[in-house]
Amino acid sequence: MTENLKRSEAHRRAEYLELDGYQIDLDVTEAPSSLATFGVVSRIALTSSETAETFLDFIGPEVSEVRVDDAVVHFTFDGARIYLEIPAGKHTIEVTARGTYSTSGEGLHRFRDPVDNETYLYTQFEPADARRVYPNFEQPNLKATFAITITAPRSWVVLSNGAEVSASEAGKNSLGDDVVRHEFATTKRMSTYLTAFIGGPYHEFKDVAEVDGQTIDLGFYCRTSLKDHFDIDDIVTVTKQGLGVLPKVFDYPYPWGKYDSVFVPEYNLGAMENPGCVTFSEDAYVFRGQSTRSQRANRANTILHEMSHMWFGDLMTPVWWDDLWLKESFAEFMGAWAMVAATQYSEGWENFAGSRVAWALRNDQYPTTHPIVADIVDLEAADQAFDGITYAKGAAVLRQLVAWVGENDFFAGAAKLFKDRAFANATLHDLLDALGEVSGKDVVSWAKQWLESAGVSTVAVERRPEGVQLRQVGTEPLTGLSITRPHLLKVSGWRIEDGVLNRVASVDVELTQTQLVEWEAIGGEGIDLILPNDEALSYIKIAFDERSLQAAMAHELADPLARSVVSSALWEMVRDGLLSAADFADFVVRSGEGTGSGLLSSRVMNAVAALRTFTPIQTRIESLSSFFDAAATKRASEDADVRLIWTRAVARAGELLVDRDDVVVELLAQTTDQDLRWMLLTARAATGSLGTDDLDAELARTGTAADVVAYLEATASLPGASADALAKVVAGGLSNDHVQALINGLRQPLRAGETAAAVGDYFARLEDIWTTHSQEIAERIIYGLYPMSDLDSASPQRNAQVLAADEWLATHEQAPASLRKIILDCRHEHLRMLRAQVTRW
Repeated sequence: MTENLKRSEAHRRAEYLELDGYQIDLDVTEAPSSLATFGVVSRIALTSSETAETFLDFIGPEVSEVRVDDAVVHFTFDGARIYLEIPAGKHTIEVTARGTYSTSGEGLHRFRDPVDNETYLYTQFEPADARRVYPNFEQPNLKATFAITITAPRSWVVLSNGAEVSASEAGKNSLGDDVVRHEFATTKRMSTYLTAFIGGPYHEFKDVAEVDGQTIDLGFYCRTSLKDHFDIDDIVTVTKQGLGVLPKVFDYPYPWGKYDSVFVPEYNLGAMENPGCVTFSEDAYVFRGQSTRSQRANRANTILHEMSHMWFGDLMTPVWWDDLWLKESFAEFMGAWAMVAATQYSEGWENFAGSRVAWALRNDQYPTTHPIVADIVDLEAADQAFDGITYAKGAAVLRQLVAWVGENDFFAGAAKLFKDRAFANATLHDLLDALGEVSGKDVVSWAKQWLESAGVSTVAVERRPEGVQLRQVGTEPLTGLSITRPHLLKVSGWRIEDGVLNRVASVDVELTQTQLVEWEAIGGEGIDLILPNDEALSYIKIAFDERSLQAAMAHELADPLARSVVSSALWEMVRDGLLSAADFADFVVRSGEGTGSGLLSSRVMNAVAALRTFTPIQTRIESLSSFFDAAATKRASEDADVRLIWTRAVARAGELLVDRDDVVVELLAQTTDQDLRWMLLTARAATGSLGTDDLDAELARTGTAADVVAYLEATASLPGASADALAKVVAGGLSNDHVQALINGLRQPLRAGETAAAVGDYFARLEDIWTTHSQEIAERIIYGLYPMSDLDSASPQRNAQVLAADEWLATHEQAPASLRKIILDCRHEHLRMLRAQVTRW
């Protein structure tokens, strides 16, 4: 079975094929039954410039017939490709097939709600899983129109990219339910991975947005059992605000007719930008208990991120996945930009600088780092390109580009690109041409430095009598050359006043290698903190001078965005072994009441993670206990967000602290929020302070889908549960969320030895896991079970599991590149952890 489409194969097909349109007939009438498959007919109108042996993509159990211009033709099918000959000229290919319902979140996912036993369907196709539902040419540059029909039970809401134009009776299914055939309006030209098929008894909210004379019908959907938790007012408000601003700034009206937002279960991503029918993770964005402003702001960011894709990615689509950044970096940038420009969540850039940039820096320092414009040779590589470099680094670099060319020229260039490449495909060069023409600047040279190189540089700060010396240091990991990227920075000076750092003065600085900033420009020699990346305009790490570091550790900055920049810089010092986890935790505990919930949540999460892994085993419990006690005290805040964030910290830290169980028990007695209850129960399970009967009783009292997932994690956290949990994970058949829940339990630090014994020789099992599971599930298992053992010698490099990883990499050079990437990245993360543990503070 040849699932892994290569870029060269896709380019070859595009040389002779031009697609006109698809007609897709999907039959999911039996979805409520136990039948594992569904029927589909795919008709493709196309023109071939030559007679060619070609293939359609389809991953499914059966292809029963292939017709070309109504004549049955010979074909072969290997489970992933349908091989046939296409004569030169205009033709219609019709394929009749059966696909398989998914439980992994790839393709057509089927979910049964344990509350009411109702069945829900949704699709997730990016980068190449439309082929799991209908036969097609699965590459982004073979765009076409789509006329979709879905036959489903009458009681269901059924959605696709276009508006419904008719619904007709279609008999009954095997369960005796009436079924209806829904026909949807033909779409504009788009890529296969953007098609959407939704079905189930979703609860519906309707509205309308009026935008400069354009009426956009809005639909909002969630599972019926979640409707009372659906924050419709905020979701609708943000959606309308986004639709109000983006067509204006892009100088192009919303192109896709209606705009549906569907919140779905067991979703692998945060959301997906299907034109006219955006899907969102209900787990991430439907809050059945208490939520913080930070969580709601993250939801707003995601809504706006996906909405910007209606232009960046849907209207104009990359030719191949090398230019994935061309849509994802822009959407990441626009999510934060539109939050600030149009919504109440004006902390968009603060949250970006305080947490998202950390994702970029993490990925960019792995041995498998890549340029923002990546070299994506096949679909397996494409699947792993959805990373912090493509998203967050790209967005941080775009922020630098906007600062350099100016916001007006940036958006004018984007608008030109949309007009030039509407309903077609584009490359980096198309973008650069548009930006260069509008701005008059040499964006090609800028792009070579920023987009076509990898790694991150550090701006080091040195106090001198004549001023502040800024120096860019760093090595491009792919070439070994020094990084000399051009930075437009805002450098500022800060002074401690009444216990708070206040900005005294700032100056714009252009930095390539070294630059001297005169004292007068930033407030004089007496300033306490020098911040070389104020306003988070560039993508750098910061090496503070000693006085600035001490000031940053002891005092909050008055400006929220600058506070996020400093916090991010301190976290990178922890990861680099330059600041102890314990000292960072003390810094976090000192966080003032005015710290926004987004930054506070990020700080607290990082502190707990560092204390759990970066502290030496000999002092870990002591450090965690100290943090736990401080977190429990912090819960006394009158601010509901602050209380919730610190309570979550208590639960996470408590997973390792047997002697703090009495505090956890007391919190449980006070807690009605079910998600928080499961966090506290999992902490008790991890320390062995309760048993299966207690967890069974909790599940029996609640029993929603989220409770089942939480229950699985808690039971897998219990002493003695590792072998059974592991067996369930590797056996297959579980949904993506259930697999992840069991893995989370297996990764409990107090279960490390037990889990290692159950796994046995991890490296000997890798290839079997990779080949017997879908890529989504295989990645979850391999990342999740990687043996992050603690330090067992004075040298991190001599750790037994590091040596085992080295041996596997040396003896498996021919293993799939995507599998090797996982091991290389995990090994790197493991070494960081061990080096932090061995450092003597």
